Amino acid sequence: MMDWSRLRIATGARILWLALGLLLGLPTLANGLQTGSSADLCFGIGMVLVGVRGFLRPVMFGKAVRMEMDPRTAQVSIGTPMLHGALSLVIFLALAAGIAIRYVLKG
Repeated sequence: MMDWSRLRIATGARILWLALGLLLGLPTLANGLQTGSSADLCFGIGMVLVGVRGFLRPVMFGKAVRMEMDPRTAQVSIGTPMLHGALSLVIFLALAAGIAIRYVLKG
């Protein structure tokens, strides 16, 4: 069961990541559906999932710039480490497939 009480922590970063993923992912996904482009479909799905993962476990920009591990990561994160690992793997595969289809296979 998800602990939604953690949603209050880092709300601004969560909204930023979700907005970024949706802003970049949804138009690309819609374009892929309209044109039948599998590269756009893969890339759009990957970007939407980036937004979802960023919402569930936001990256704190101040800590990321200083290359420090945030000790509050466990407090901020919603979901299990297995869920975040699976999301990261699917994101990587979707984005890599979209880029490979577009630029390597010229699809």
